[in-house]
Amino acid sequence: MDSYTAVNTTIIEEQLKQHQMRVSKVCEKIARALNMPYSEIIELLLAAQLHDIGKLWIPENILNKPDKLTDEEKEVMKKHVWYGYNYMVERKMSSTTAEAVLYHHERFDGQGYIGLKGREIPLFPRIISVADAFDAMTNDRPYRRAMCPTEALEEIKRNSGTQFDPEIVDAFLGLFDDVISKNLESAKMKKKWPKL
Repeated sequence: MDSYTAVNTTIIEEQLKQHQMRVSKVCEKIARALNMPYSEIIELLLAAQLHDIGKLWIPENILNKPDKLTDEEKEVMKKHVWYGYNYMVERKMSSTTAEAVLYHHERFDGQGYIGLKGREIPLFPRIISVADAFDAMTNDRPYRRAMCPTEALEEIKRNSGTQFDPEIVDAFLGLFDDVISKNLESAKMKKKWPKL
């Protein structure tokens, strides 16, 4: 990619912005639960707000495809982490922030886009991946309807240690302890979830 002129429309930009803001709010809650220093939280929030910036260079027909992606389309989609990383580096963002963009699709078991595993994956992308997955599952996508939040929480719990860092999952689930005990049945019935 020689030029950083984004190929997508303002609609895609708005969808990305809303997703990235929701992800950053969840990241902040996780970071506070982990007692991260304020300066690190600020940097994490910047990374979370820009984690999918590379999707601006992914063709709209792939981003909005209502069906399963082909293997070739999946490879194109995977490039968004590199586009985002290169964008960050060109703008002289910190290496921590740029690497969070690059590694946010890594899996704790090493089966992610690049292949880092466990603690090889920096902390910021380990946090972003949990928040990103929760937001993706609880919001409509072109290829599927949103899950209810309780189903999404169960999915994250089920993937602790494989897709996600167990320590981050524990901190994330801890955010919902009171909500779960007070509102579980109500949330299931209404398919809504109280704000964190």
